[in-house]
Amino acid sequence: MALEETLRAVLSQTATAPAALTKGFLTGLRTALDALPAGPGTAELAADLDAVLAAPEPQRPVAVASAASPLREALLDLAERIAPGSTSPAHDEGVLWTAVHLNALRLSRRDADLVRRAAEEAALRAGARPGKPGAAVTLPGPKDERLIPALKVGGRTVAPGLAVGVGGAPQTGGPVPADLAAFAAMVPVLAGLDPGLHHCLQALEFSGLRGLAEPAALTGYVGQLNQRLEEVAGRPRHSGPWLESVVRLHEALCSVVHLPPAPEDSWWGEWRIACNDALSDAALDSGAGTVKFPPGRYRSAGDLTRHDIAIHYPERPGQVLACVRAWSSVHGIETPGRVIYAS
Repeated sequence: MALEETLRAVLSQTATAPAALTKGFLTGLRTALDALPAGPGTAELAADLDAVLAAPEPQRPVAVASAASPLREALLDLAERIAPGSTSPAHDEGVLWTAVHLNALRLSRRDADLVRRAAEEAALRAGARPGKPGAAVTLPGPKDERLIPALKVGGRTVAPGLAVGVGGAPQTGGPVPADLAAFAAMVPVLAGLDPGLHHCLQALEFSGLRGLAEPAALTGYVGQLNQRLEEVAGRPRHSGPWLESVVRLHEALCSVVHLPPAPEDSWWGEWRIACNDALSDAALDSGAGTVKFPPGRYRSAGDLTRHDIAIHYPERPGQVLACVRAWSSVHGIETPGRVIYAS
């Protein structure tokens, strides 16, 4: 079967994990092409991707396990406990398995481990094979980590799996700080898979948040992210303009959040901290300016931030939940930071 026919067959299996993962990757690739200079074959590739991503012709879905199966019910319960209202009656075991593990990334490491263990035990009780085969897709990163284990039910892979691997991690020493480059490769893929993600990139959404599940929102966001990556890569390292572009790249990455934003001891929170550290190191290395991150109490932020976003979160009133743009001063020009805080 030709590649295009294979892709269409996978995408036609709506509400399945393979379709969601494939669509996320193809959509990210198509958006990235718009932000890159034209080259040999790029126009043809873009046209082919447009054709594949167009609504597929109706096709009989592949057989899935019973909607009332014990595994499906267990995964449904886990997914709804983490993110109420995030599931649909059309979701099969593969989609729910993927949703549970994506949702676990927004929990504290301890809670995430408990959720993953519960999902694995439910799969084993049902005779499924979690983690077999290995993840179909591996993203570049600073350490080996399995984000979504593959899942096989009745001899058929219903969730292809997603991992991070150090083998393909961006090389250090280039203009783009390594952790920012690695996270920039992950975010578009995760945004295409996780309907709970939003962005508040002020260049696109001046005063609020927008769900990245909307195709237009994801396209606009990925375009901005790629543009900011190019800005960093195209400027002399450690110069003032380079530091300004790193601040803008940091903003693009840290503007992707759940509601409420994931805590610092979650997978997403740890990456926010890594991005903050990368930006601080860039400022120190360049010597062209300084950056600051607002304190934990919103009332203490003072003049460090502007156009902040308040969300109703009674569990942590008055707390800064996420810094989505650092305060910066480059060659004496100050740019205010921005946060999401609990009202």
